[in-house]
Amino acid sequence: MSFMEMLHTLLWGYPLPSEMVDPRYPLFLQQLGGLWLALTITGFSFLFGGPLALVLALCRYDRHGASLVGQPGTKLDRRAISFLATAVVEGFQSIPIMILVLMAFYLPFRLLGLRLPAIVMAVAVFSIYNGVYLSGIIRLGLSAVETGWLDAARTLGLSTWQVLWRIRLPIAMRAMLPAVLGQAITVFKDTSVLAVVAVGELTYTARQVQVSQPANYGLLLLLVLLIYWSVAAAGSVLVSRLDAAWRKRLAGQ
Repeated sequence: MSFMEMLHTLLWGYPLPSEMVDPRYPLFLQQLGGLWLALTITGFSFLFGGPLALVLALCRYDRHGASLVGQPGTKLDRRAISFLATAVVEGFQSIPIMILVLMAFYLPFRLLGLRLPAIVMAVAVFSIYNGVYLSGIIRLGLSAVETGWLDAARTLGLSTWQVLWRIRLPIAMRAMLPAVLGQAITVFKDTSVLAVVAVGELTYTARQVQVSQPANYGLLLLLVLLIYWSVAAAGSVLVSRLDAAWRKRLAGQ
């Protein structure tokens, strides 16, 4: 295998055998492999995990013991919801990601006889995993908004949800951006644990190449290292530019 063939395989993975294609799901998703599969799982984990993270963050109390969504229901109701959300977050955070992956891939079939494409199960488990950790970032970001902004918004007659969407989230986004990027990089790197359940992301693809090309083991490891580093470095540059653009916009106002 030449260098370019090795690099192409790491980026795109091996073709999926036709007998393993599930016609109920989009073909292009099932054919993804290598780096692009890892990036796709990371992207979908934010698409589906982001709303979950926001709900969990809003259900919990902020660091000062106040509700992030105003005063809906009775005090007992709010405390019960906050307790449940906290239990979900801390419960999932106490489980290693590899255990979550093994549970997601084996329990549905054992308990329900349910078989799903690997990418569907991978997206599901990483959406939950990402949502749980992302909720902490969102919670801290929303809690960090100065009370003066909130008091001014309420003086103008904005409702609790208008304050959240128009004031709190836009201000918190800038503070959360570096942490969200770090979470995205962490999720991307953690997709490597999917190799234990034979999902053809970057690490598993590299193992397959290594089996067929043992003489190129050193070069293969170097390529995998460079690919992971390149994605992380590109994310850091992107955040730096977004932050600079944000500062420029605020200065213009």
